[in-house]
Amino acid sequence: MFKIINTMKIHLRIIFVSVFVLTLVLGGCYYDNEEDLYLGSSPCDTTNVTYAASVAPIFAGYCNSCHSGSSPSGNIKTDSYASVTANITRIQGAINHQSGFLPMPQNGGSLLSCDLTKIDIWIREGMLDN
Repeated sequence: MFKIINTMKIHLRIIFVSVFVLTLVLGGCYYDNEEDLYLGSSPCDTTNVTYAASVAPIFAGYCNSCHSGSSPSGNIKTDSYASVTANITRIQGAINHQSGFLPMPQNGGSLLSCDLTKIDIWIREGMLDN
């Protein structure tokens, strides 16, 4: 009888510890979006959008780690003006999560709406190398 009670206590402890650890692990898994965290802290500056000052840094921060070098992911490079403009339809579809395109950044949510707006403005203004 005591052996059964001790076995049950051990099982209850294992279950309790497992639930506790799972709660800690899963409770820490979330995706904080800078835009949601700091809403209104810095307005989106879309004046004077240029490739060098506005668009290239977005690609450097989100894309170049996978989309540069000798064998870029998806065979799309985002680390140069020529590569970006050559693949702009695929890039724009992917970062805007359009149907028929693999959403990018992969497993990372979406780019900030301000960054998407800057890229859209740059495209709409003729994708100048400035």
